[in-house]
Amino acid sequence: MLKMKILYILLFFILSFSCKQEADNGIKIDLTQKKTKIRYSEFVDSVSYLTLYSNDSCIVSQIRQLYVDSSYIILSDRNGNGICVFQNNKLLCNIAHYGRGPQEFITITGFCLDKSNKHICIYDNESRKLVKYTYNGAFVGKYPLPDLMRSFTNVKGKFICIQPAYLRKMRSGIWTTDSEGKFGKVLVPENSDNEALYPHYFNYNDEGISYYDRYDNRLFFITPDSAYLKYRFNLIPAMPRALKRNEDKGVQDYFMLATCYDFEKYILLFYGSTKEFYQVLYNKADSTYRVTEDLVNDLLPDDKNEVSEHYIDPYTLAVEMSAEENDYNLHLQILHIKK
Repeated sequence: MLKMKILYILLFFILSFSCKQEADNGIKIDLTQKKTKIRYSEFVDSVSYLTLYSNDSCIVSQIRQLYVDSSYIILSDRNGNGICVFQNNKLLCNIAHYGRGPQEFITITGFCLDKSNKHICIYDNESRKLVKYTYNGAFVGKYPLPDLMRSFTNVKGKFICIQPAYLRKMRSGIWTTDSEGKFGKVLVPENSDNEALYPHYFNYNDEGISYYDRYDNRLFFITPDSAYLKYRFNLIPAMPRALKRNEDKGVQDYFMLATCYDFEKYILLFYGSTKEFYQVLYNKADSTYRVTEDLVNDLLPDDKNEVSEHYIDPYTLAVEMSAEENDYNLHLQILHIKK
């Protein structure tokens, strides 16, 4: 009887260890499994459309970033035409004050909205400063930002700053500043093992951001006060750490994240290598996923092509659609994700 009890206890610890080990390894995403077509209609509940009315003095070649605040839609142009502000779908102003003057910026590394004050915040890494304007385009002020950032956003009046690479003698990781760029606290410490400069991948909402760390395949939810790990993905075949530091050899055989959309019910993940590109639809409710190399927007009008996608909130994805020649307006398909 004693031997049986000991056997049961050992078996319990073995099973417990195995479960913990599986949990520590994260959610398995095997990109080598059989791939089937995934259609937008599988995770989209309904569709609506809107047109942003522009003119020939403010031509948007392609949307780079897009934010929505009540009746305002504010976006940046991918090819350097500054920030375009639309109110009630009509162009209100174009902020394109490029230069080295006190109210100007050399480049738009990134921008975000301070919704509480109705400010547009532009980060210029060339001059290491933050420049603010009102939604009407009036200059508010400029503030020094000595820390090099890859990206940033504003949540409840504070900035969440992101530098995903380890930079010697410089701040790295994710940290906060106040409304004038003064350092607050570290939320996600720097990873000294991560020396490559990888792009940022975060989804914004009014409470915080979902941030995908593609170096370790972790998805965080970050507020101005805290950060917690939502998911860890065990990606197969993931790029070994040795190759992440030196991408000159063998990278064509491994995958890294390209884009991540963290919705309320689903996570849509895009992984790529130098040879292939796969999409993954993960269902949070039942912890299942599907892999495809053929993600199809079957809700798109027949006469339109998809130009770019932009995460709005955990329930909404905006698709920029193609326009006819000499049509200066922006045409958006709004996808309302299933809840």
